Amino acid sequence: MRQIENFIERNPGYAFCFLLLLAIPCFFVNLGLLPLFADEPTRANVALEMILSGNYSVPTIGGEYYYNKPPVYNWILAFFYLSLGSYSEFVTRLPAIIPMFGFAITIYIAVNHFLKDRRIALVSAIFFMVNGRMLIYDSMLGHIDIFYSWLTFISFMCTFYFYERQQWFWLFLTSYLITAVTFLSKGMPSIVFQGFTILTLLIYTRNFKRFFSWQHILSGLICLTIIGAYFYNYSRFNPNLDGYLSTIWDQSSQRTAGRVGLGKSLLHVLSFPFEHLGHLFPASLLVLFCLHKGFIQGLKRNAFLKYIALIFLANIWVYWLSPETRPRYLLMLYPLLFIIWAHAYYTYRESLPVMNKIFNVVLLVLGILVTLSVPLAFLSDLQGYVAYLPLKIALVFFGCALFTWFIWRFKQHKLIPFIAFLLIVRLGFSWFVLPHRATHDTGNYYKSAAMEMGKMSQNASFYFYQYHPAVLNIPFHDRLIFYIERTRMTKVKFTESDAMPGYYLTFDRDLKNPKAVLLKTYESNLKLFKVE
Repeated sequence: MRQIENFIERNPGYAFCFLLLLAIPCFFVNLGLLPLFADEPTRANVALEMILSGNYSVPTIGGEYYYNKPPVYNWILAFFYLSLGSYSEFVTRLPAIIPMFGFAITIYIAVNHFLKDRRIALVSAIFFMVNGRMLIYDSMLGHIDIFYSWLTFISFMCTFYFYERQQWFWLFLTSYLITAVTFLSKGMPSIVFQGFTILTLLIYTRNFKRFFSWQHILSGLICLTIIGAYFYNYSRFNPNLDGYLSTIWDQSSQRTAGRVGLGKSLLHVLSFPFEHLGHLFPASLLVLFCLHKGFIQGLKRNAFLKYIALIFLANIWVYWLSPETRPRYLLMLYPLLFIIWAHAYYTYRESLPVMNKIFNVVLLVLGILVTLSVPLAFLSDLQGYVAYLPLKIALVFFGCALFTWFIWRFKQHKLIPFIAFLLIVRLGFSWFVLPHRATHDTGNYYKSAAMEMGKMSQNASFYFYQYHPAVLNIPFHDRLIFYIERTRMTKVKFTESDAMPGYYLTFDRDLKNPKAVLLKTYESNLKLFKVE
């Protein structure tokens, strides 16, 4: 055990690579098992319709203009579809999962460079992948947020890197180039992150005059030129730029306090820190070491730690005051906490022996309890949809038991086997929980129904009757469109007329055309008609 710990002490980079390799099967197994849900089909629809139309400038859904997000992430998703020749759920989620690994590597490289401590780099990087929120939710969804947050975090790091070297032009240029890309991915939040980050850096370093420097003005103009070039090109196909830009603005402002009322806003403000500590568990256990009396002074003494603490505070308040904020909107800020927490752990654990002992006992108890619960999978009626169930249960149990044993025996590096233990937990989640969800997910019914409608309507026009994308109270709306279009490989259209020949899907009504023939009625009052 001492030899293993000594090896980890001397070679944290090897431990990081080992954990990263271990994470690959844990996160990729059964990644494509669940049908698309939440925002996934929206991203998939836009990318698929770009491919079908050959027009990559204008996002559409159902042939109608889609204004909620600019198209960069859809271009990336379309690239994956075309490169791999597949429109599967697995491929749809790759542009989110691959950046998650890239994000972890970026954290490791940045922390190792600025703090010169590969232990802190290792823990903060891998905890980005194995905190509770990422472990069992965001890492299995093809959302834009991991990719977007990765680019934003890179901007944070580049800003400090060039500040250290007093290379102001490169500081402004790189951050504004990234802002142009992130704006064309998600819209207004990019301007907020860039603005607060630059202002915070300039104010706390007493360089505010740089705000009016030619380097800053030129970089800002380059950013605006890139964004403007896209919208100019877009206007060649759709002149309604006011509608596009106002929707992007509305998407960023719709979760503010003014939308939900004072009571809900106050409750959100009070519960916000505790809620996110829960989302980040068990990484948030490291907060215990931030209770050291020298913690704040330790941050102030280190320029990098001071910078990321200020950047976190400068940006978090926007979400703290927005009651309908979702945790995935903060993925670029979470690593700043992980770095600070990991630094506190390695700096103060020896001077907090009681706290350190409690922390180690918690890790061991969590390992024992979860390991003992693994055999309960035999009682969960998984035999029907998990192949080689006994073997998989044995492997997960052995992996959890092995790393729990390492937690018990290690003296100085208990966090490393604990992180490996969490990855084995994720493997068990992928093997057991995802098939269970997939079997009982009602989305399977609508996926099958949509694919059936797509097959029935091959070589004919397909219409959504009296229904438009702005009406969001039909949760399976975009999911139906994607699976219908994927099956037909032609675009569907929205219409308020039922006079044209073809197939019509209705949500809550019949067609008025007397020539319309009802082919089939599905759940949720979905009806498929055919007009000759």
